[in-house]
Amino acid sequence: MGGFRRARWLGVLLLAGAAALIPCAGTAAAAVPGATAPAPDPCGLLPAPPATYTHVVVIMEENLAYDDTIADADAPYLNQLASQCALATNFHNETHPSQPNYMAATSGFATGTHENSTNPSIYEQVSSWNDLEESMAANCGVKGPHYKHGHDPAFWYPAIAADCLLYDLPMAPSDTGATALPTAAFTWLTPNQCHNHHWQTGCTGASDPQSFTQSMDTWLSGTIQAIQATPDYQAGQTLVLVTFDEGQGGTPGEDCADPANTDPSCHVVTIAIAAGVQPVADPTFYTHYSMLRSFEEALGVTTFLGNAATATDMRPGMGF
Repeated sequence: MGGFRRARWLGVLLLAGAAALIPCAGTAAAAVPGATAPAPDPCGLLPAPPATYTHVVVIMEENLAYDDTIADADAPYLNQLASQCALATNFHNETHPSQPNYMAATSGFATGTHENSTNPSIYEQVSSWNDLEESMAANCGVKGPHYKHGHDPAFWYPAIAADCLLYDLPMAPSDTGATALPTAAFTWLTPNQCHNHHWQTGCTGASDPQSFTQSMDTWLSGTIQAIQATPDYQAGQTLVLVTFDEGQGGTPGEDCADPANTDPSCHVVTIAIAAGVQPVADPTFYTHYSMLRSFEEALGVTTFLGNAATATDMRPGMGF
């Protein structure tokens, strides 16, 4: 197993040099809606999804409510995905602020902010994994500009501390997309604070909501198109789930997983992207617990973690 893991880790690092797929950092201006031709459709390339996938990739963006995302002219690529792939139209985060939603999506429990979790996690269930963290300075949570511990779920599980030092990997920043491509069975791919709909001093673009959204959309477009170009994706063996941690605002500790909660800060976009996925808008109520259950199933895992055990499975309604 040690040799297998080392080989997989090297595979991620080698893919970080794939300049033909992902341009160098700092060269892209913010996307201007309508300025370029639409990107290739990543869904509907095959007639049906597989029973299980070789790779699942989760990309968590930040702090954007559903109604502020869909039909937003500053997010043309995200809206292209929403129309061409499988969109969950009634997906809720668990609570506020950010970190509990990251933990919910990886363990089935929305544990506290700045708190370690003793719960079992997806990282212990799969044959191989990576967290790819844009702008992290070194493996397993070494701080770097525009990196945030609360957006790095593997960092918070003491049970995988040794593996975290090997497989929670830094990713060089680029305004045009991820600079490393997923090769593990499960990959959590985290954009930095410049590309996740936040903004910090030193980020490209202006400090305004329009620029935040454009920067996120440009990064997401480059990342998904690079994954889409891989042989495993083209063969239908890679599933990508794009989601958000929470909407803007809200109250710390709020129960957003209550179906009766109509607070817009609890309603976020989630899209399933794969070659065998067909366009659908699914109105079923889902949460990050549902997403966890669904990607566990997609990887052939049959024991569901925490609240994922009773959450609604997304795969039938969304067709992945």
